[in-house]
This record gives sequence, structure tokens and C-alpha cells, in this order.
Amino acid sequence: MSDYTGWNLQKAVANAHNHHVKSVTYVDASELRRTVVHTYNWKVCSQSPSAGVYSTATKLTLKIVEMGESCAHPPRAKSSNTSSSGGSSSFGSSSSGGSTSSGGSSSTTQLCSIRSNAGNCYHAGQFCRKADVGARTTDAAGREITCGYEAGANRWHY
Repeated sequence: MSDYTGWNLQKAVANAHNHHVKSVTYVDASELRRTVVHTYNWKVCSQSPSAGVYSTATKLTLKIVEMGESCAHPPRAKSSNTSSSGGSSSFGSSSSGGSTSSGGSSSTTQLCSIRSNAGNCYHAGQFCRKADVGARTTDAAGREITCGYEAGANRWHY
């Protein structure tokens, strides 16, 4: 098995499957427990088991952060309301662990001023309602996100 540290998550998962690793799981390495919507927006910080020769029955777990974030100092939680994390991919299929819940609207940009029905902060890439198009809020890390048409649907983006 390769050492995927520093790899783009999407490429790491594809490579692992090409080498017949049947199960790849990934989890947010930060305290934010973010949901992975698009695997191309994340990078691998560490893996278990470590690189080396393993059987195809090995279950690979990757700890990840969003591109542009530090693996040594991943974001810390600023609030107690965070969303569930991670995702997984099995040989022959793939899933991203995303969410499609909708939230209320607000014109302020306080920390997570617009939240999902479950009370969680939105993340870039998640779907947003027509009523929220043009609205701004922040994600759990305090980064401003805006609801707009992107990738064929209304989505939150930076």
C-alpha cells in the first residue's frame, strides 16, 4: 500500500481501489467533524495502517483536512454545533458522505447564522435552498460562505 500522506483525497481513494484495497474510510482530522461533500477539496494528513505491503482485505482509514489547511494545525471547533464527519468508499463504488439538508435564512454573517434543520453549520459544497440564494453565513471554522448556483445546483461556496 502506498503512503498517501499529502495526497489529494480523490486521487488517494482511486489509487487505493486500483491497488485492490476494498475499503477506504476518511475522517476529518480537525475538531470540526465536517462532512466530505467533494473528495477533490480535501488532502490526506495520515493513514492507518501505515504504508507498506498489506492484503486486499485491509481496511484503510485516512485522516483528512480541506485543501489549504494545515495537517499540523487543523481547525479547532469554535462552537458545540458541528456536523457528522467522513465518508467511505468501497471497491467498485464510491460515496462522499455529503448532506442535503436545508436551513433558514439570515442576512448577518455571524458564526453559522444560517444552519441546517438539524442545527448544524453548512460547509462549502452543500446544497442550499432557493430562498437562501445570495445569502451569506460562515462555516464552523468562521470562513464566509455564500449560497449561489454552482456545479448544476444551488450550493454553499467560498
